[in-house]
Order: sequence, then structure tokens, then C-alpha cells
Amino acid sequence: MPPRPPPAPTARACAVIGCQRPHVSQGYCGAHYQKRRLMVASGRLHAAWVEGAAPHSVPDVILPRGRRPKADTAPATPPPTVNPAPRMWVRKKGHTAGATGADGTSGPGKPTPAGKPPASHLPSDGERAKATAQRWASEFRSRTRRG
Repeated sequence: MPPRPPPAPTARACAVIGCQRPHVSQGYCGAHYQKRRLMVASGRLHAAWVEGAAPHSVPDVILPRGRRPKADTAPATPPPTVNPAPRMWVRKKGHTAGATGADGTSGPGKPTPAGKPPASHLPSDGERAKATAQRWASEFRSRTRRG
């Protein structure tokens, strides 16, 4: 008589209480095994989630969504201090090269080298809007006359 095949293994249930899926590794189904790996990697492993747990013996744990709150992580270095003065000046497209005088001083309404325009040269919002509208109108007129 030929040897009998071994009996079929019975499907063992997942270790988490209420989970009906069969166990895959270390007593947990695939989904709960991945959850356990996540808890181990993030340092939040529940004490009851042991390797090889018996079926339906581990309570389910609900982890918070997203990243950890910033209060948990202390900054390694203090934030850098912000220097109020600009580090370099950039001439905007369309502005003439003569916006700054030959001696390096700024013209009216232009920022001073210290980074802040003098209070006497600050244009109001209305004046800036009017100047911008006039500049746009002159650019529009110069384009339409050529073409």
C-alpha cells in the first residue's frame, strides 16, 4: 500500500481579534503583518503584537493617519536667522541700465543700498497703479503703431 499523503493543514486564522483572513506570517494575515512591520519601523509596536500570536488573541490597533506631529520631533539645529538687507540686486526686464546713478546711488523711488527706500520717496498705491497703467498703455501703443 502506498504511503498516505500528509493531512491538509488547516487554515489558521489571523491573530487580530475579529479578522477572518488566514494567517500568512508570524500569526498575522497579510494586511496585519504589514501593519505590524509599520509599527516596528516607526517605534510604535503595541505590546500585545508579538511574533507567532495565537489566533484571535491580539486587539486591533488604530494608528493615526499622516505624519507624526511636529511636537514629537525636536529640531536638530535652530532655524537660521534672516538678514533683513537683501543680498543682491536684480535689474528687472525692461528697466533701463541708468536706474542707478553713476555714483551707485539710487534714484527716486528706488531702494537704497540699506534695503529700505527713504520715507520721502515712497509712492502710494494709487501712484504706483497709475504709473503702471500709463506704462502699459505706452507699451501697447508702441506695439500697435509698428505692426
